[in-house]
Amino acid sequence: MTSPRQTFTLARAFDLVETLLTKYTLACPLLERATVAGGLRRFEPIVDELIVVGCAAEPEAVIDMLARLPDTGTILERTPRRLLLLLHQQAAIDVRITALDEYGTVLHSATGSPEHVAAVTARRPRVRLCAREEDVFAAAGLSFIPPELRHNTGEIEAAATGQLPALIEPEQIRGDLHMHSTYSDGQDSLATMVAAAAALGYEYIAITDHSERAGAARTVSPDDLERQREDIERLRERHPSMAILHGIEVDIMPDGRLDFDDDLLASLDIVLASLHDDAGQSAKGLTQRCLKAIAHPLVSIVTHPANQIVGRRPGYALDFDAVYEAARETGTALEIDGAPSHMDLDGEHAREAVGAGATVVIDSDAHRAGALARHMRFGVGTARRGWVEARHVLNTRSLAEVRRFIDKKRSG
Repeated sequence: MTSPRQTFTLARAFDLVETLLTKYTLACPLLERATVAGGLRRFEPIVDELIVVGCAAEPEAVIDMLARLPDTGTILERTPRRLLLLLHQQAAIDVRITALDEYGTVLHSATGSPEHVAAVTARRPRVRLCAREEDVFAAAGLSFIPPELRHNTGEIEAAATGQLPALIEPEQIRGDLHMHSTYSDGQDSLATMVAAAAALGYEYIAITDHSERAGAARTVSPDDLERQREDIERLRERHPSMAILHGIEVDIMPDGRLDFDDDLLASLDIVLASLHDDAGQSAKGLTQRCLKAIAHPLVSIVTHPANQIVGRRPGYALDFDAVYEAARETGTALEIDGAPSHMDLDGEHAREAVGAGATVVIDSDAHRAGALARHMRFGVGTARRGWVEARHVLNTRSLAEVRRFIDKKRSG
């Protein structure tokens, strides 16, 4: 059984599959467990297979029940333990229901890259069915490998020698340092964004609307920033348990200067700097622009460094080794942007960055309140693909530590 050729962004894939999972969980009491698999479970930015793996004491009865659900989509193929469904006439979803004692084996096979699965299988003296993924790895002489690492890029050797990273967990995120409001191109008001962030239990956030010469639909002027400062002061009184930092996402201009002058930037709590256009420059020119911003004492974070647009535009071909080294030397954080259009730094670059000793920050870059948690989830998943641990991440630290990080660079 093969699925039609298709590609989805990570966000679109999650929307399709998790909606289906919720429906199955509510409608089928015989289904004991079910989860996403494939590239979706590995948090790949582009997903080409939508796979769900579940288990039940009676797999055939579950398949029969799922096939009879209303609005379940067009059934392209069916076997006693699998359904290939076409949803909305565009998305093929492969649903696999296993017996309880083989769930781990099937889930592992459906999750890892082909190279990872083959390498794990080759380490097992004999293939046997396992109820849990932990048992699949144990039979191969390995500790459990998180799904995001299953690419055969060193994780098997690390699992064999007890050197797997203690990956960042979502609950270790203490704040979000990149978000937008209707002061620039956000969809929700400043008050709505702040209230939504407070409801997530964050200890601190930063409001970072776009500077004047950004290519966004709306941007903030120096006068707008003064009005925004007054609004933030009022919101601080309404949300005393969460610190609200007043910041900016300032454009890095073609000559490497920042969009606003230093006096204005120094009046803000935090400054994020971004490359938003290539200005027709070469990779060397773009790298020099980025390095000049990193060297600026008021820039605390360089956001989505490669400025990739997932599925539409590859990231800039920066000299990333130079970027990582400059970030480490100056105490500038490099962002892992969880917005599904960016996912940047991507997993590979995030791994290189922390390996070079740079600090990273995981942000939502949310432009509406409903995206705050969702985008952060994608950011954490991307960081995990990059072998990132909590110790590498700026916003796993306390507010006092974040302020020290900012002040240390500003003071030189």
